[in-house]
Amino acid sequence: MPTARISGMTAGDWLDDVLGLFPDGGLTRDAMTMVDAGNVPEPYRSLLVHRHHMTVTLEDYHEGPVYLDVLATRHQDDDYARQLLLRSDGPQGPVVMAGAMRFLLGSVDEPLRRAIVTARVPLGRLLIENNVLRRIETRAFLKVSLRGSVGELFGDTTDRDFTYGRIAVIYCDGEAAVELLEIVSPGTRTCEEP
Repeated sequence: MPTARISGMTAGDWLDDVLGLFPDGGLTRDAMTMVDAGNVPEPYRSLLVHRHHMTVTLEDYHEGPVYLDVLATRHQDDDYARQLLLRSDGPQGPVVMAGAMRFLLGSVDEPLRRAIVTARVPLGRLLIENNVLRRIETRAFLKVSLRGSVGELFGDTTDRDFTYGRIAVIYCDGEAAVELLEIVSPGTRTCEEP
């Protein structure tokens, strides 16, 4: 079975590679700077510095389901990638996360592959509902400038200059299968310290 590309790359090289798949998607490498986990402030720290699916984390935080909005896809053989938004309060609701993922489809069974490619349900929810044994490993945290096209993905960001994100890998049944770029909304309400 092939392994995820990020396993043999630096986080920065992987970021360049995955963003290159969606050159017109609004996510630009020059807007992103890597930071240590200790430099991620609240409320972003609670949303990013953990080993859980962003789907579950965002649903808990926003007290309701999140909805998948796929902006673009690339699919060749078992290599599937998409640029996406997650929204709260319905399919047309506010954006709570922007990002990209690349999935090695050969790491899951055929029914789950079809569900992933159909792109109606967030990935984390699909993996959980299909009882895929998974582990999430964060490779880097990002400080993301909201000036320009990145900010446009989130809508009105006039009250903030930056938001934060992470680069992570999901291991499915022990194999590195999913590479993720996850940037949380700058409009995130203040949350309590854990």
